[in-house]
Formats: sequence, C-alpha cells, structure tokens
Amino acid sequence: MKNLLIYHFKCYLKSYKFLLPFLVYLIYLFAAYGIMPFAIVSSFSESAGVLFFIMATVGFSYAELENQVTEQLVLLRVNNDTRYYLSRLLVLLIIGLVMSVIGILYPMILNSVNNGHLFTRSLQFDDIAIGFGLHCSLAFLGAMTGAFFHPRIIKNRKMAVLLLFFVTVMGISKGALAGYFPQTRLITWVFPPVFEILASFTKLEYFALPAMALPVTLTIGYGLVLMIGQIQLLKHTKF
Repeated sequence: MKNLLIYHFKCYLKSYKFLLPFLVYLIYLFAAYGIMPFAIVSSFSESAGVLFFIMATVGFSYAELENQVTEQLVLLRVNNDTRYYLSRLLVLLIIGLVMSVIGILYPMILNSVNNGHLFTRSLQFDDIAIGFGLHCSLAFLGAMTGAFFHPRIIKNRKMAVLLLFFVTVMGISKGALAGYFPQTRLITWVFPPVFEILASFTKLEYFALPAMALPVTLTIGYGLVLMIGQIQLLKHTKF
C-alpha cells in the first residue's frame, strides 16, 4: 500500500493539478478573513463548505488523470484491484487532510498576528479541534463525490461535469429548496448531506461535541457508500 500511495502521489504532483485548488482555497481564505471580527462557528462552517466544493473538483480532476494502459499494467503488478483503487482514494483523503489543516491554521495564525481580535470571542481548543473535524468531514465528502464521476463510470465527460455541478449545488441548497417545495425532500436525500451538516451549526455561538454527531455519522455513511460503490463499479467495469 505504501508504494502505491507514493506512486499515485508522484503522478498527481507531476500533473501540477494540485496547484489551482490550493491557490483557490488560499485566495478564498485571504478574502474571507479580510475584514474582522468574525463569529468562529459561522466562519469555520463556511470555510468547510467551500472546501467541500474544492475537494469535489480535486476528486474529479484526479480521476481524469488515470491512464488506462498504465492502470492495467499496475493492476497486473499489484494483482489486487481493491487495494489499487483504495490507494487512489486514500491519496484524496490525505490531500483533504492537508487542505483542512490550511483551513484551520490560516485563521489561527491571523488571529495570533491580530492579538486575538480576529474573532468575536477568544479562540478555544474545542473550536480548533471540532472545526478541524468539520473541515476533514466535508473534505472527505467532497473528494468522494468528485471521484465517483470517474471516466470509466461516466464516459461522457461533459455530462459528468454537469452532473457533478448539479450534485454539489444540490447538496448545499436542498434545504432551501425543501423550504419552497417540501415534496422535494422525498428525492433530495440522495444528494451529499452538506446542508444537513452545516445546518447543525447554524446560530451556534460555540462548537460542541454533540453537534458533531450528525455531521460525522452522515459524512462517514455517505462517503463510505460512494467509496465502496466506486471501487465495486470500477472492478466490474471493463476497460
């Protein structure tokens, strides 16, 4: 597994596709924290929501890097389809972890530079720990969502882009849609639970562990379904 992870990372770094997502997220953080003070819960939640969209594009573009000939050769060498596809998804999880660290570390440093005046109250350990968990959760969810639209699962790439856009937007806007059309709740549950996760922290002044129960459960459940579903589809989809 270690050698596979190193191989996938080298392929990804050589593509330079990692630069744009990192730059976009840094620009967002720079702009979002440009005027202070901020409420900690709402600012961290918004940052995590943006990270979901960024990691969805990362997962999508990462899946497009895969060369079918190279994949077949590596699969013959590894002789374990599940391990190969799982290693690719683990790379995305590591990228999401790094992005989550950036999403929390940047406001921490900025808060320190501004003598603790970046936020409307003092930053506590629970804010950092739970905020980081929130970022990791949505990064995982975004990565698995984007990676699911693999070229071998959806061969029409224009259609794949449109579907990814629709799915990610619905994931965060389905709550507002249900407010106008309650009947849509019958079908919107199939979209990523981004709205449910962020809604758990709406109007909260402080992060609390009980509030993380729903986000963690929804994220792990939905993300694992996408992860296992993609692996099984790729194993049964011929080249």
